[in-house]
Amino acid sequence: MSGHDRVLGWDILRGLCALSVMVYHLMYWQDLATVSTLGTYGVYLFFILSGASLAYVYDAQAIGSLRGFAAFLAVRWLRLAPLYIAVCALFLVMLAARNGQWVPGGFELLAFNATFLFGAFTPAVTALAIGGWSLGIEFMFYLAMPLLVRVLPHAGVRLCVLLALVALQWTWIDRTVGDLGLAAATHAYHQVPAFAAYFFAGCLIGHARRQRAHALPPRAGAVTWVFIAVLLIALAPSVSGGELIGWRGVVLPLACVAVVWVSGQVVVGPRARPVAQWLGDITYGTYLLHPMLFFGFAWFVLPAVTTTSAEALAMPVRLTILVVGVALSCGLAAASERAFERPVRAAGRRLLGRWLPPRGT
Repeated sequence: MSGHDRVLGWDILRGLCALSVMVYHLMYWQDLATVSTLGTYGVYLFFILSGASLAYVYDAQAIGSLRGFAAFLAVRWLRLAPLYIAVCALFLVMLAARNGQWVPGGFELLAFNATFLFGAFTPAVTALAIGGWSLGIEFMFYLAMPLLVRVLPHAGVRLCVLLALVALQWTWIDRTVGDLGLAAATHAYHQVPAFAAYFFAGCLIGHARRQRAHALPPRAGAVTWVFIAVLLIALAPSVSGGELIGWRGVVLPLACVAVVWVSGQVVVGPRARPVAQWLGDITYGTYLLHPMLFFGFAWFVLPAVTTTSAEALAMPVRLTILVVGVALSCGLAAASERAFERPVRAAGRRLLGRWLPPRGT
């Protein structure tokens, strides 16, 4: 978020989620550890944060008309598309270089990914970029925003919608991950119904934050962020997917919703503000770029040095790769936001001119 609409507590949490997903991936890909809760709920917190941010900025008056909704989608597309398209194109080139041939249907798939409509068509399969499935699903939620913002002011209606979406989400998870396990059900599970309750819960938080803000001290945020990190690590199951079912599937989602609510109420002091803004700025780039850096290294740099695979390297070397990968990803994400994404968004808004509203992200 930008300008006076920026909630810095959410920026901090958003950045911490990106870091958790990155650390999970870099540890998993190198066979250092499998803390699946960091990856799973790091992403699911994004859905809650996205719903909260959008419901905080937009209401029915802003996106209730066809023009307002079109402007909203244009702003959201400009926020997601530039870096995502670049990463998808780079990944296609990397795959072609690694496999010795162009990916069949690669250009068509790239064009499809650029629309984000792949979120409605088994996004775990049709997304080009690693982690891109979540962006396709999120765009599906954007399409539902005009309806959701009309529901939010009515307490009884929003409660019914929340309960219905929770029931849908729980049933979806139970019939996929619960019955088959995550490995066998990953494509069936990663669909819109499995995440709708997260997004709408975020909308409720954003709507409440819009109506009234509670000024919580910075220490409340610090305690909350440490708490969720410890909880996710402590409750990591022995088998990936176990965090989605049983009592973990109840405790962890409720904890995530609570953390987003608290984060939105935290007053970030002047000294911490630059850090909060930096964490918010690097979130998207970190999420998309760290797989490119790791697999660029594992596929092209490492084979030129040794025949040993990344996961078989000595422990100190793998830990070094982890630390360097985190640092490089954050630095590249900050540079991307400053030198690429932000200028492209600004240029897009200039091209669209007065058609776009002054508010948005």
